[in-house]
Amino acid sequence: MALKSSQLMVVSCGLALQAFILVMLNAFVAKAAGVDVIWVAFQAWAVYFLAGCNAKGGLKAWIGYATGILASVVILELMRIPGFEHPLCNVGGTGMNLIMAAAVFLVVIPAIFFSEKLNNMVPALFIGSGAFFALTGLIPAAAEPEMRWAWYGAITRAELIYCAFGLSFGWITVFWRGKYEASLSK
Repeated sequence: MALKSSQLMVVSCGLALQAFILVMLNAFVAKAAGVDVIWVAFQAWAVYFLAGCNAKGGLKAWIGYATGILASVVILELMRIPGFEHPLCNVGGTGMNLIMAAAVFLVVIPAIFFSEKLNNMVPALFIGSGAFFALTGLIPAAAEPEMRWAWYGAITRAELIYCAFGLSFGWITVFWRGKYEASLSK
């Protein structure tokens, strides 16, 4: 349904109110997540629309994020294989990381294969993986190497909590906009 300008203003104000509420609720979400990464919620909110604007698509998006997180952990663990810290891994001093590139190559093959086979949401896999790597720079790693699994867990918890928060706001958007547009056709 094509909305008139005045109707679009109602939709715009409704979305602005939702964003306001999301930001206000962030104080509680940040405590549950252990870190404030509200950008993940806004990102997931947008992904909800890419996922088809329905609960099934939202669940597929959340699973895609989780799959991306798993792929990221596997990449990081592959990069820890002894002997890979060789100076030649930094290609000609350019900053190109041959080990990371090889790990990404090896992980992306099964990640894409199984995502396609299981009808997973591939864009959410990449977005989830990208968010995970971004969070590795925001959530401090423990000084002790044996604590890396706890670190992965903290990142995963934060990302998936915020992802669910954002996806739920996508669902709310579709719900109230559907109700609003239905009221206009009466």
